[in-house]
Amino acid sequence: MLTQLNFVRAWLITRLRAHRHDDRGDIVQTAIIVGLFAAAAIIVVGILVAKAIGAANAVRTQ
Repeated sequence: MLTQLNFVRAWLITRLRAHRHDDRGDIVQTAIIVGLFAAAAIIVVGILVAKAIGAANAVRTQ
């Protein structure tokens, strides 16, 4: 998954550099990319919370 995120980050940087002086305003593409990053962040946080809760429930108290 980390490799995929690095690929997306590299692609995004390349796109931003290519359109740095372009006045077209690619708002739709930017909105889609930001939405994908937000969804990925929500998924990662959900996985981390599930693992933390699972580890906390596995601790023996008695």
